[in-house]
Amino acid sequence: MRINIYQEPDLKENHIDLHYNQMDEDTMTIKQYLSAFEGMILGKDEETEKEKMMTPGEILYIEVVERKTYAYLRDSVWRITYGLQQFMDEFGSVGFARNSKSMLVNIYHIQELNAQMNMRVNIVMDNGERIVLNRSYKNEFYKYLEKKVTES
Repeated sequence: MRINIYQEPDLKENHIDLHYNQMDEDTMTIKQYLSAFEGMILGKDEETEKEKMMTPGEILYIEVVERKTYAYLRDSVWRITYGLQQFMDEFGSVGFARNSKSMLVNIYHIQELNAQMNMRVNIVMDNGERIVLNRSYKNEFYKYLEKKVTES
């Protein structure tokens, strides 16, 4: 098997192509290895410069702060390269709903929803963190929740 690796400075997105004429044992091993990265998200800790591969299911919520997008996990925060709409396009179907202009919430990490007097709703995440559901996103949010509940 021949492996070619090229650096292309003008490339807009990194990609890997696997070409084969017959699915042999080596090709199958490489295919399975590469498949493990589908749906993975690369995060970077801005303080330590450490990087982490994470699955969408690990993320409690996504927030944009000063034009930077952050993924909040149970006990850590990682900067990711996705914008909110790009993230929704790719991972919205696996449980992410918009709760404000600058935030997405993973509905599978919601512990409870608390209605407030001012028509707002507090979302309590399973790590205890509280997030506000903005009134203008409330109807869309509840429709998404209902859809996901009926699917399961």
